[in-house]
Formats: sequence, C-alpha cells, structure tokens
Amino acid sequence: MSSVSIFLFRRPEPIGGRLALQREPRSPAAKSALRCQHLCQQAGCPADCAAFGGVATGDEVVERLRNVVRQPVSLLARWIVDRQVIAFTCQAGVLLPLFQFDFAWGRMRSGVVPAISELAGVLNDDEIARWFAQPNNWLNGAVPAQTICTDAQAVLAAARTDRFVVNG
Repeated sequence: MSSVSIFLFRRPEPIGGRLALQREPRSPAAKSALRCQHLCQQAGCPADCAAFGGVATGDEVVERLRNVVRQPVSLLARWIVDRQVIAFTCQAGVLLPLFQFDFAWGRMRSGVVPAISELAGVLNDDEIARWFAQPNNWLNGAVPAQTICTDAQAVLAAARTDRFVVNG
C-alpha cells in the first residue's frame, strides 16, 4: 500500500443521523508524488524502468518487504546509504526501480549489487538507472534490467567494461 492515498478523509461527522465522509483536496506533496511517479513511468525519464516493473516510492518498497523482512525500513535505508540499490530523487522523494528487488525473498536480485558497485564510482544514480534501462552494446543490444534475471555474469561484465570505458 502506498503512502500516497487517492483521497484524504476527515473524521466522519454525523449528518442527518448518518455518517458522511468529506473529501479533502490532496496536499501539494501528494499531488507532486503522483505526478513525479507518473512521469518516471514515461519514456524519456532518466530512470525509465516502466518496461521492467516500473518504479516505486521508498514506502511502497518497504510495504512489499514487510511480508518477509523483520525490519524493512532499516534494510532499505542501509541499501540506499551503501549504494547497493538504484535510488533517485524527484520532487516527491526517493524512487526505486522495481526490477532490482526479489520481494519473494526480501533481498536484492542476484547480480544487481555487483553491477551497481562497478558503476557507482563513475556514474551518478540517474546515470546508473539509465544504464540498466537502455540497450547495452556489450550485451548485444539487450537491456541489463531484463538480462540480470537470466545472465547476471554478462551484466556484471558489461558494467565492468563500461566502467573502464568511462574511466578512459
């Protein structure tokens, strides 16, 4: 469940002997979060991961992890601080591409962390997200976010090669 709800409600007040819910307008932050998340699902966004599961807010990832992890907030925070996940910010806050998570086991998908580690020294978070979402020449035109599930070693080799290319 997202931390951004569709409607925000006040406490029901009795009207004519019945309870009625009064809808409040969304706060600017809630509108911003929805707009930003929607934009990040569109092509052209630096982290266009819509074809690979989309993106989610930190709160949404925590809710998915909560089913299998005892302290999902701490775990996600540690992953973000240690740059073990692709996380980028927009007006709404932190967004995370979903392809990198194995929610059934409450962990990162195999191969993602080593690939991010290779790229973290030479690319910023938006560039790393873009790297995973676009076709890669070292993978014969395949997209790393898709290939990570079937050939993590090839994605790691591509990340390592691209790190050497960027370093010169």
